[in-house]
Amino acid sequence: MAEHPSNNMVGSVRSFDNPQALSLNVTRELNIADYLLQAAVTENGDNIAIVSPQHILTFKQLAALVNQAGNFLLKHKVSIERRVLLMLKNSTDFVSLFLAAIKLGAVPVALPAQLQRYELRYLLDESRATVAIVDPEDFLTVRELCRELPWKTEVISAQPSEISGSLSMAEERQEQDSELAAAATTCDDTAFWAYTQGSAGFPKATMHSQRSPLYAGLSYAQEVLHLDENDIIISTSPLYSSQGLMERIFFPLISRASIVMLEAKLSGAELLEKMRTHKATVIFSSPDIYNQILQDAESQHESVSLPSLRACISTNQPLTLATQVSWKKKFDLDIINALSSTEELYAYITNRPGQIRAGSLGQAAPGYSIRLEDKNGLHVAPGQIGNLLVYGGSTMLGFWNKQKKTTRALIGPWLDTGDKCIMDEDGYYYFAGKREDMMLIDDHWVSPGDVEQNLLSFPEVAQAAVVSAMDNNDKMRLRAYIVLEPNIEPSGEMATALRIKANNNQPLHRQIKWVDFVPDLPRSNTGKLQRYRLR
Repeated sequence: MAEHPSNNMVGSVRSFDNPQALSLNVTRELNIADYLLQAAVTENGDNIAIVSPQHILTFKQLAALVNQAGNFLLKHKVSIERRVLLMLKNSTDFVSLFLAAIKLGAVPVALPAQLQRYELRYLLDESRATVAIVDPEDFLTVRELCRELPWKTEVISAQPSEISGSLSMAEERQEQDSELAAAATTCDDTAFWAYTQGSAGFPKATMHSQRSPLYAGLSYAQEVLHLDENDIIISTSPLYSSQGLMERIFFPLISRASIVMLEAKLSGAELLEKMRTHKATVIFSSPDIYNQILQDAESQHESVSLPSLRACISTNQPLTLATQVSWKKKFDLDIINALSSTEELYAYITNRPGQIRAGSLGQAAPGYSIRLEDKNGLHVAPGQIGNLLVYGGSTMLGFWNKQKKTTRALIGPWLDTGDKCIMDEDGYYYFAGKREDMMLIDDHWVSPGDVEQNLLSFPEVAQAAVVSAMDNNDKMRLRAYIVLEPNIEPSGEMATALRIKANNNQPLHRQIKWVDFVPDLPRSNTGKLQRYRLR
């Protein structure tokens, strides 16, 4: 039976103390980039830090590259607290510039490339960046949009390109000194922005402190996974996301592990080959990619094994029981399911190696306190659905320029995640859905995830999403959007058959009234379902 802190007693009010807090053993003066790079170079300087298609970097070489990138940024008038916009593919360029900006006390702001023009203009305007460093194919678009804005952002191509008509960042960086003094930042200074993934609306910039990635990294990389210099990491999370920043930059620096820098999206078969070639020990990915790997592994005639792999982690999307069972059967490894958020930077509820409870999100991560509350802010009993709050040392400082949303999300030291969960008697948590996704049908709260899990158990269904809609009698009912497996043709007969199977033995408030077949479901750049677009 798990031990629960006293502030989790049924009916209790929130505490302003976190009895689970981790000790970071750092002073108030902290520059996280300098702190981690110095420690890595001193203790493991000749160990491999990054393996990319272009080159292999040791920790010493990475530190020198970061210093050159920092001197490049200084040349372009980047100074403390100024923002540096990065719109780059997954690459060592991204890593070196991100860490260099932090070392200067500036604030790196990472954006995905796959944005609509109006979204990109809004985010460029919001960042008010001194300089924007972008891939060559995005140079003209970003420069044109920046010229419409009042901030005089200098736009620079990361790599040589005839389009930019000037020296690239890579060319200028080579000319810079490999020594750089770190800015005298404190642990409470803003280190970087990470944008939310847009699953519930337009992305928001979360501001994270210098201490935030250290806390999240010690909790997950050290306390949960026990990563060390013998580990070789593969992550499919994009670098601009909070998961990608932790898995590809901070976890390797904190644990001295090596990261295999995947620069493009790969098929399941290609990922299998990368894992075998590099003898990966840990993979961070998402359920849809684990399923791709399984499908491609099944299509290969020879036996597929991953003898070096010791841990598989999923934090980005709900993980189905079917995927967990299939992965365990194929590779004799569990997928460690966890719950993370951009606002908290990484996972605050997680299963642990050797302590997997299938279907659950796991227990509170080391250093985090969890509360499930009713509508009055009182803690709920095990087995009851409650609003999920978390208290830990990696919580965002706030949303940039969004005071109302910040005050709704931050309740003293507690983060209101917007999720609903259930906790069992052993302290394992189960995801019930996002609060805005919960549906009130005939005075019963229905979680779309539960209905979707039922649909996904049918062999014809590849993807499913459920929302509520009004029928002709002004009553809310369930509508299912379904992506069929390849080679299965949608039809009225198929829709009826699926609806009958799904509704079998279900109470009225959990029955599906409409089934719509769609070629794909709307998702964010990191793969999260954007249910609001279906509504």
